[in-house]
Amino acid sequence: MDDLKSTLNDLQLDNIHVLQCLSRAVMCDGVSEQAMSAKLGAYLCELERLCVKSRAALDKYLVDEALPSMPDGEPIDIAGNLEVTAEGWLRITLNTLLPNCRRKNSGYIGDTVSRLVKGCGYDLPYFERAFMAIVEYCGEKNHNALDNDNKGWKMIPNALKGAVIEDDSQFVLSIGLFSKRSDIPRCEIYVLPPEDGAEFMAKLSENVI
Repeated sequence: MDDLKSTLNDLQLDNIHVLQCLSRAVMCDGVSEQAMSAKLGAYLCELERLCVKSRAALDKYLVDEALPSMPDGEPIDIAGNLEVTAEGWLRITLNTLLPNCRRKNSGYIGDTVSRLVKGCGYDLPYFERAFMAIVEYCGEKNHNALDNDNKGWKMIPNALKGAVIEDDSQFVLSIGLFSKRSDIPRCEIYVLPPEDGAEFMAKLSENVI
């Protein structure tokens, strides 16, 4: 239990740092939108980082991760889900958008993808060569970054490497970024054989995936 107490003390210090970031935002009156954005971004990044660190540090101490029951019996789907499609493609749905890579990266997306893969409970397809398509569903008012070069996606192949794809080099993994208009923001990640790329593009253009 000494290790647990030390871990909790360490997390408590991190929690204080998160609250300090929030306090700076609360006390930031009469500043520009850019300054307030920086304060909020720092708070969100540190909060997400604390969540990831807490999960990694405390997982081994949990005896029963019982989820609170839902009135209608439906499972809680907070972060996202994972499935293998009828075509044999891996599809990961995240209930959030890619982060803006111009801001600080908390590691939340990569950790979420990694946990969905490791916790799926069944064998997943493994690709020696693959095409990874990332499709964001959003609009002009509910996005994190409109420019593709500002979208933080690089942590996703790192989370899949060794578990779903052999490597993420350019000769093994091809990558495409796509967008669909939607009032409900989410991100879908597909991993499929390169030779299925034309079929995927056809289904995407016809809105049947």
